[in-house]
Amino acid sequence: MLYFILRLFSSLPLAAIQIIGAGTGVLVYLFSPRYRRRLYKNHQSAAHYSGFKSTPWRAAAESGMMFADTLWIWRHPKSSIAKVSIEHLDQVIELSKNGKGLIVLASHLGGFEIVPRIFAEHTRATVMYRPARKRWVNELMLQSRKHSKIDFVEANIGGVRQIKRALIRGEVVGLLADQVPSVGDGVWAKFFNQYAYTTSFPIKLARQADVAILFVGAERLGLGRGWIVKSRLMTEAFPDCLVDACTEMNRYFEGSIISKPNQYMWSYNRYKRPVGAELAPID
Repeated sequence: MLYFILRLFSSLPLAAIQIIGAGTGVLVYLFSPRYRRRLYKNHQSAAHYSGFKSTPWRAAAESGMMFADTLWIWRHPKSSIAKVSIEHLDQVIELSKNGKGLIVLASHLGGFEIVPRIFAEHTRATVMYRPARKRWVNELMLQSRKHSKIDFVEANIGGVRQIKRALIRGEVVGLLADQVPSVGDGVWAKFFNQYAYTTSFPIKLARQADVAILFVGAERLGLGRGWIVKSRLMTEAFPDCLVDACTEMNRYFEGSIISKPNQYMWSYNRYKRPVGAELAPID
């Protein structure tokens, strides 16, 4: 029943679904104290550190719009591509098609679900994801993400092997690198001046594969107008120290988030300590 409702909801025009998503985001912010505390704390702390205006209500509304964007992109794959503008398009095409492989790193910003589809317009792509805890959500996600030129692999040993094989074949691989990894798969590194347990897999992968790294974000435009995909090519190697390297990666994400801070998923428990992980450092 819920699946049917979501399918019906996602069939609405993009502007309509974004308005409903924004309203839903505000209602969740109002009536879920836990959600409100986390979003407010994370957003307020980053705003204080980076100097952007703290507007948690706006961030809550745009979090709802992010959910709406995701459903619409899944439901309208061809129409969603038509609503995307791409900065540095020539560079994106060249890096995608040169046969050398490419690591694309993204965060939970704006219409992030459109990013793999952009690269799949030019080559095969393999994207790593973390399965949802609820089975029906995971099935919905996998069914909706199906694409003839994109392979979605789980964040486990098998997925790591598939990612590495894709790079050897000269394809594009994509990672949402702002997710909290399992213990042993990350290090404590600063993210908006707070220690966040940060995945080290992209760093290790880049060192083994020696391929280009592109940081990508999909900023939401006005109601119903779609998204603009911005990218930044990493021109220097990551530092040798793993903590320094992960901190540098987080700085790239901070730069894209600051551009549209309300479009980031501040409600995500980015600063949690995974079970079994050592305590975060104390400055």
